[in-house]
Amino acid sequence: MSKAWSRVGCQATIVRMDHSPASTCAHRSKLIGCEGLVVAVLRNGGAALLRLDNNEYDLPHGVRRWVVAWDDLELHKPVGASKPPAYVVGFSKKRRVLKYHAVAPGTKVAICSAPVKPLPFCGWSLAFSPTTPRACSECLALLTEGTVPAP
Repeated sequence: MSKAWSRVGCQATIVRMDHSPASTCAHRSKLIGCEGLVVAVLRNGGAALLRLDNNEYDLPHGVRRWVVAWDDLELHKPVGASKPPAYVVGFSKKRRVLKYHAVAPGTKVAICSAPVKPLPFCGWSLAFSPTTPRACSECLALLTEGTVPAP
C-alpha cells in the first residue's frame, strides 16, 4: 500500500501548477488558491483527485473535481479518519466482456484467482465496489461468504 493512500481525506490547497496535467494547468489562474478534499489517488500515486470546496459556478466549466500533482498541493490535516480500501479494482477482459475484480492492494491476482490488470487511467487506486454492474460474480460470492481473509 502506497503512502499516498494515507493522504485521502486530507484538506488541501492548490498553491501552484508546475507538475499537474496540462488539462488542469490550462485553468491555473482560476484554480490556484482553491481548497478542497483529496478524494482519490490517481496515476499510481503520482496525483490526487481533489474535490474543490468552491461553488461550481466559480470554477472552470463548473467542474469540482480536478487531477492535481502532489507537488502542487499544500496538504492540511485530515478531515476524518481515512483508511485505504480493503480491495482495489482490477479488470480482466475476455473477447468483448470486461469484468471488474476485487484485488488485494499490491497484488495482480483477484480474490477469485483470476489474473487482472490495473485500470489504465488510474492504476490500482479505485476501491472495489460490489454494486458495480460489471463486478465479478465469483469475487462478490467470496466477499459475501466471508471466506476471503482480510488483506
